[in-house]
Amino acid sequence: MSWEEFLWHMDHRLGMYVGRPTYERGFSALTGFDLARGRGELAAFQKWMSARHHGSSLAFWSLVLVETFGEGATKDRLVSDHDHKRAVSNLCRLFREFLGQASTAEQ
Repeated sequence: MSWEEFLWHMDHRLGMYVGRPTYERGFSALTGFDLARGRGELAAFQKWMSARHHGSSLAFWSLVLVETFGEGATKDRLVSDHDHKRAVSNLCRLFREFLGQASTAEQ
């Protein structure tokens, strides 16, 4: 399964795989898929997100929440199913953007 296919399923059908589709479960699914692939894309994504936030030392999952809900956002900000959906969709969007830039840089 490719990243694009995995991200589509994560964005549109996460609950089918993990039960209640929360941001934490989406992040865990993303981490598991990366580990199964064994290519280190998530480590590169962390560096990309850190650079995008002027060298921030926050983990990428926190930076995604900042981009989704604004400065100072934490997982406590996720109070509704809609909040979780927004965060998961934004994580997928950002990872797709990262993959697009990474493939362009390789060419």
